[in-house]
Amino acid sequence: MLRHLVRTVTLAVALAIAATAPLGAQDQKGTLVFAVESLGAQTLDPILEGRPGNAVYQAVMYDSLVGFNLEKGGVGPGVAERWEMTPDGLTWTFFIRPGQTFHNGDKLTAHDVKFSLERQMGPGSLAAAAATMKRIIKSIEVVDELTVKVNTTSPQIGLPASLSRAVAPEGAIMPKNYIEKVGDEEFRKKPIGSGPWKFVRNVPGDRIEFTAVAKHWRGTPHFKDLHMLLVPEESTRVAMVRTGEAAIASIGPEAMLGAARAGLEVLSVPGTMQAIFQFWGTYKPEVKDSPIAKVRVRQALSLAIDRKQVIEHVMNGKARMPYPFSTFGYTDYFSADRWEKWAAEAYRYDPVLAKKILAEEGYPNGFELKFANTALPGTQFMVDIGTAIADMWTKVGVKVTLKHYEWGSFAPMERGDQAPLIGWASMYRTAGRPDAPWRYNGAFSPDSTQRLLGDKENCPQDCQEFVKTYQALGSELDKDKRTALTDRMVEITSNSWTVIPIIEGMGYYAINTKKVGQFNPIPGRHELGDVFERMPRPEQKPWKK
Repeated sequence: MLRHLVRTVTLAVALAIAATAPLGAQDQKGTLVFAVESLGAQTLDPILEGRPGNAVYQAVMYDSLVGFNLEKGGVGPGVAERWEMTPDGLTWTFFIRPGQTFHNGDKLTAHDVKFSLERQMGPGSLAAAAATMKRIIKSIEVVDELTVKVNTTSPQIGLPASLSRAVAPEGAIMPKNYIEKVGDEEFRKKPIGSGPWKFVRNVPGDRIEFTAVAKHWRGTPHFKDLHMLLVPEESTRVAMVRTGEAAIASIGPEAMLGAARAGLEVLSVPGTMQAIFQFWGTYKPEVKDSPIAKVRVRQALSLAIDRKQVIEHVMNGKARMPYPFSTFGYTDYFSADRWEKWAAEAYRYDPVLAKKILAEEGYPNGFELKFANTALPGTQFMVDIGTAIADMWTKVGVKVTLKHYEWGSFAPMERGDQAPLIGWASMYRTAGRPDAPWRYNGAFSPDSTQRLLGDKENCPQDCQEFVKTYQALGSELDKDKRTALTDRMVEITSNSWTVIPIIEGMGYYAINTKKVGQFNPIPGRHELGDVFERMPRPEQKPWKK
């Protein structure tokens, strides 16, 4: 059984090395310019930035304890080249890749790993998983210079994934000696990492600049310099790529056709997110007489959505039918084939059946529904999806009151008692992750932020079943049993029709083929922070005609 839990990733390492032949500093030429819509908090301290910023610009200069499977997406090698769990599930041992150094020349050792994880959990950290890490990590031991043990309070089969760049920024490795010598403030002014790009300068509200290292295990950069420019306006980003001022720009689906017509390459990154809609507080006593308190009504609203039309007309064909909530083809311990077939049937377009169900539930003339339309940063197309599905609901008699929210004003409403959202539906998004339980816990646990199935005072049957299954999943070490429990968790939540995927989306980029050569993204990784070092110059590998 332990064989299933030992993550030995020699093949992935070989693929990564083979993809980039060794280069010397003399072979690094030119500047790779990337225009992006957001630079997040624009801080180079990993404990002060959430996932998007970390994945865009911190990833280039910091390595993570666990990294990616570059070919399939999901978890792969990082600072640790392999890891294993004890039979009782209470200790993970990480074996550090030898020969790593920070940009100031200091060796990267197990002491830096211990320091970094403890710093993510310590005072001043804004890490989203800081509280969870403090709860589940009992102690961290340095066994020797290249071996570190993480002891947990309970079995944590998903710990490597949670410390991987494929999931979250909490695994970023920072230089212990340097930070202890210069202090936090000086470190933030002159940050040092161990990644393939070294920090040069940070101009708030404008850009971040890096220069390449001479050789790196992740892939030695072909370009000498990397500049990330903050350009909020999408049309400006596309124009910069067209003129050659930038090599790559992040774009949304609405810009894809125009970019292609302008002669630019359009790159799609598969499996990066799901656009979903969800219902708030359906279990609350004050909502018991609302139509959305009924499971079949919620199901009817899904049947009223023509997802293929959304894919074709809103996403310009660059999306696909989704798996159930927060699951993807690369999700760990998950029966992907089974659920792909289930979703094809469950998420079909059937407005006749939708109207029939509404009539049977007592709403032959529809009902009024309040809908909060919003988009997380970088996914403005979600607003267009929300508008489209609201229009589809009106066609089955639902009278939708659509209210648009900027993400900055929407996000606080889901915290606390959620009073502004109770009884509403809203747009939302899930990111591509290999570990489904983490996202399920955040959405459905009674003590979570969203608590969409129930809270501590009101936890109905499906809420109780979820808690029971999730708890069993947390301590199950057998691969087959864990897969069965994951499938059961997906079944409970899917049958509740509380959180409903609309489409599985992709990340999109416009590329000037005269400025950068052909490269492959990492499946499920919307951001390119872990890809820049593997991008060739155009003369090295031209884009295929």
